[in-house]
Amino acid sequence: MEIKEIDTVENQHLYFQQDLRVPMTSLSLVFHGGGIQQESEEKAGLARMTAKMLFRGTRAMPREELSEKFELLGADVNAAVSETDFAINISCFTKNLEEVLALVRTVMNEASFPQEELGLVRKQELNQMDAALQEPERVLNAGNQYVLFGGTRLGKIGSRSGVNAVAREDVLNFFEKVRGTRVLYFTCISDLPQHEIAGRLSFFTNGRQTDGFALKPEVSFRDSHGLEAFIVESKGATNDRFIWTQRGIAANDGRRFDLQLVVDALGSFEGLLFDVLRNKNGWCYGAYGFIMQPTMRHGRIGFYSDPSSSSSEKLIPAMKRLLHEFPDDKEFQGRLAQRNATFKNRYAYQLDLKYKLSSEVNRDRYGIPILDQESYYKRIDAVTLQTARRTIGEVFDPKNMTMVFYGDVPRISSILKEMDAAVKITVMNNDVLVE
Repeated sequence: MEIKEIDTVENQHLYFQQDLRVPMTSLSLVFHGGGIQQESEEKAGLARMTAKMLFRGTRAMPREELSEKFELLGADVNAAVSETDFAINISCFTKNLEEVLALVRTVMNEASFPQEELGLVRKQELNQMDAALQEPERVLNAGNQYVLFGGTRLGKIGSRSGVNAVAREDVLNFFEKVRGTRVLYFTCISDLPQHEIAGRLSFFTNGRQTDGFALKPEVSFRDSHGLEAFIVESKGATNDRFIWTQRGIAANDGRRFDLQLVVDALGSFEGLLFDVLRNKNGWCYGAYGFIMQPTMRHGRIGFYSDPSSSSSEKLIPAMKRLLHEFPDDKEFQGRLAQRNATFKNRYAYQLDLKYKLSSEVNRDRYGIPILDQESYYKRIDAVTLQTARRTIGEVFDPKNMTMVFYGDVPRISSILKEMDAAVKITVMNNDVLVE
């Protein structure tokens, strides 16, 4: 099935929802293309450090004075980065919006990124990396990302060498290019009408230069070739943990409704995996399936569990077997038949203003159509056992799976080789996640 990949967010476009219930405004300035993708491997961490430093002082106002001004205005203001974007997020009393926006504009024009603040941010980043390595779930998830992104900075918890290499001049230059991204768009929820918000945003758009960063193509996840196991070594762990993933579908693929219902019937807390592996056998605390949501790249279908070290030898082969046999399992089919009503009830979530706002952005960025209730119900009703089985046959691929484990290497390796002698095993030290 050929899927059209699109990204048609217009420069200076405002995505807006009005909320008359409270006199508040939540606004984001999204510099599209100014995110982590613009870093080099040698200075990985530059984008996040720039975001953390943005509101730490200007030439005329130190950090403490700036924070006090925002606090007196009842404003919460911060900057954050994603893989693709650099965002400035503002939440304040609407009566103070004009003054808050003026102060944000001053910061954008005059941020000085003081050297002493850079030292503090660098220390925080390094400490956070060290702390993250002590959290098994964080290490597992980072290990999975690291493998799927081919060992690049995009999959790491962070980079000690990259953070240490960032200089003040790098931060200044990076933010200058962020300000000049080809596309700046806005998201807003406010009690004000849309035209009033649009008028105040001209403060940021009039005369804006667009010769800075341009959006780059997103890096695709690596494909799985056979059963590939990557084990992050953790000697003496009382619980093993693992994430197995396989290639998923594009964001606007017409089979996404079938896939969502299938994964829910298989991997939710009411699903087959949880019932067999946890409820009936007690081998683990959790066992579920999930979808790593696609963007401009294909997503992934994933499976997680956390068996005790004494149960892994039973659970791991059972999980593999279930992923091969579940389409014909009567219990799975019974659960699938109940998903239509469950998903119809979930339509209410789509009425949330934040959900509506993100849906509009996702429509323009990834081509995901917005459905009214009638169209949504029809699409859910169109999912049958027959269409679900067809999607399973076309999409699910348990023979080609990337398997990331956190636990004792010799024991897990032995279980995997006993399960399938052809499995390819790579041992990882968690330090690779912060190198």
